[in-house]
Amino acid sequence: MFPPAAPERPGGARGRGGLSFEQLCESEAVEKAVVKELADHARKCGLERFEVPTAVKLCTEVWSPDMGLVTAAFKIKRKDIQDRYKEDIKRMYAS
Repeated sequence: MFPPAAPERPGGARGRGGLSFEQLCESEAVEKAVVKELADHARKCGLERFEVPTAVKLCTEVWSPDMGLVTAAFKIKRKDIQDRYKEDIKRMYAS
């Protein structure tokens, strides 16, 4: 799971191919590009194959304590994340 870290685009700017941020996060092509970048970086860092993610979920919402996915100290709440993203997790393990 990758929640967004960058600030909102000014003026509602559009990204690749005129797609919105939300559409980019849902794009299979963008997910594959992120996985490829992660794999390339992992290889450069000498990680073992089992340490490299083969699927990701790009989240459109910022994880904040108000959402209930992290604590006030921004520690992740694994059970709440598993419950919220159950279907996405199944999809990632199936690939």
